[in-house]
Amino acid sequence: MKNINKYLIIGSILLGLSSCADLDLNPLSEGSSENWYHDETEIEMSLNDLWRPEFFPIDDITWDDDLMNRNGSNEITLGTITSQSYIASTRWASLYKSISRSLKVIDALNNGTASGVPETKIAQYKGEAYFMIGFAYAELATYFGDCVLNKTGMSLEEAYTATRSPKSEVLSYAYECLDKAADMLPSSYSGEQRPTKGAALGFKARFALFHGNYQLAADAALECINLGVYKLHDNYLDLFIANSSPELMFYFKGDLTLKKGYDFLANVRNYIIRKYGGFANQSPSLELLCSYTCIDGLPIDKSPLYNPKDPFENRDPRLAYTIQPFKTKYASDYAEYEQSKIDGTFPKKYPEYITLGYEYNPSPYANKVYETTTGNMVLNNDSKASNQHSAYNGLMLRKYVKDNWKDYNSNGGASDNCYPYLRYAEVLMTYCEAMNELGTCTQDILDKSINLVRARAYNGTDIDYPKVIEASQSELRKIIRMERRSEFAFESIRYRDLLRWHIAEKSHNKSMYYLPRAWSGSADWNGKTGSESNRELSPEFITLLNNWDNGNYPIGGIPSIDEDGLPDISYMETAGYITTFYKMSFDPAKNYLWPIPANDILVNPNLTQNPGY
Repeated sequence: MKNINKYLIIGSILLGLSSCADLDLNPLSEGSSENWYHDETEIEMSLNDLWRPEFFPIDDITWDDDLMNRNGSNEITLGTITSQSYIASTRWASLYKSISRSLKVIDALNNGTASGVPETKIAQYKGEAYFMIGFAYAELATYFGDCVLNKTGMSLEEAYTATRSPKSEVLSYAYECLDKAADMLPSSYSGEQRPTKGAALGFKARFALFHGNYQLAADAALECINLGVYKLHDNYLDLFIANSSPELMFYFKGDLTLKKGYDFLANVRNYIIRKYGGFANQSPSLELLCSYTCIDGLPIDKSPLYNPKDPFENRDPRLAYTIQPFKTKYASDYAEYEQSKIDGTFPKKYPEYITLGYEYNPSPYANKVYETTTGNMVLNNDSKASNQHSAYNGLMLRKYVKDNWKDYNSNGGASDNCYPYLRYAEVLMTYCEAMNELGTCTQDILDKSINLVRARAYNGTDIDYPKVIEASQSELRKIIRMERRSEFAFESIRYRDLLRWHIAEKSHNKSMYYLPRAWSGSADWNGKTGSESNRELSPEFITLLNNWDNGNYPIGGIPSIDEDGLPDISYMETAGYITTFYKMSFDPAKNYLWPIPANDILVNPNLTQNPGY
């Protein structure tokens, strides 16, 4: 039985071979190397099956500090990932499976065993295979460090004794494969998404930046830019509900017919208002709210424009494009805002404050909200005025939210959004950051990279964007890091950024905060206090009301922003505005790498484990 397990594990993980109880490694019903890859159809089918998230893993947004997860912490935020963790073993296995399959495609094309493949398609198919190999090895090196390097295919016997190659060798081969892919692949396709020259260069730039090879990252990014194929979507908010865009270089499109969405977009009920039956249990973090600059380009602890009693005022437009905005009583037009709900002009005057047909108002006094279809004020399920389980920190997601999210029950919880796995804005930001780390970031480079990204954020706002001006390397580093957080929130980039900047021990050794659980105690509360209230209100809930009255809801005061762009909001808990829901933990001695899966080490004692595991 021990030997059977060895074959099953090695076969599926290192070689991607199909496994079954009788160890028939080449069953006729399976696409193994012995009975597959014989013609163009089989080659294309093998490659087509690779272009899905199983082989392009998505870092869960619940792993980083942009999301408050009411469902609780996880093994990444707690730093408790082990060699038996599903996350690590699945990623390791799927990446090696994609490598094995791609090597077989290349071997069949090189040896002529795949008959009838047109010469015009051979380069494309080989390019796609090299694209997959390059991505997979770079991904493995990013999360596991040293790993088994298999360039030509590996027998079971070889797999038993394989050793981990140095990360530098793995990355060198990954970049070599991505270069081959870039040489062989076309710049664009019409119709179905497939790997392109630009995507190969974009991923090369991403991984080179992660591993500190700044010149390589800058060169790859610039080459991608110079292709002239991609451009920024005109409007930031629209990008994330669009069915296609020249900015999307590699993405996954949801399908409502199949009831299929990707990553967190597979279950949007977690992110929509309770008024529409949503759980509202996963929301933008309070730290993310504090991380956007003001419209003068300065952090909120430096800008004279920041109004802590109205945190959405004078802020980078991406704040209100990412987090559903709401009015506080300290907004300059608050009286007009309230009047518009009486005279019926609210939907026309304040459309950005509407989500899925309802006003979003987390005020602890707001027991009713405006309903656009009727023009009536109806019960507010998203405020502690009437619901204990309203948005737990007062914040709701706006980015990605489409009107058809209302139909989540009919769609199996899924959305048909495009999940942006690689987009052009990242290439521009990679170029800017790499050049800054090289100490060669000029104003011209800033204008061709980060300033394009920032200008797009302000497009259509009638506000002049705050141009990034040439400054010291450390000053630009902070600007770039804050810009990336604002630009890429909820795109599964943040966790990887925290790792590569080596600041995860700062971002993840702290609390994740939400509002105190106090509420009015009844959906029938009339929104009044003292003798006018129809309910006896708890002291804890009265504290929440006082926080709102004083402009300290959901946050209060002005947090300091450190050199990495991280806000410190811990004092707000002492002040009674927020409370700890769970504490995150990160051990820098081990958590910058993931563990090698235990099953692989069990069958191959030559595989060493990463430190601390």
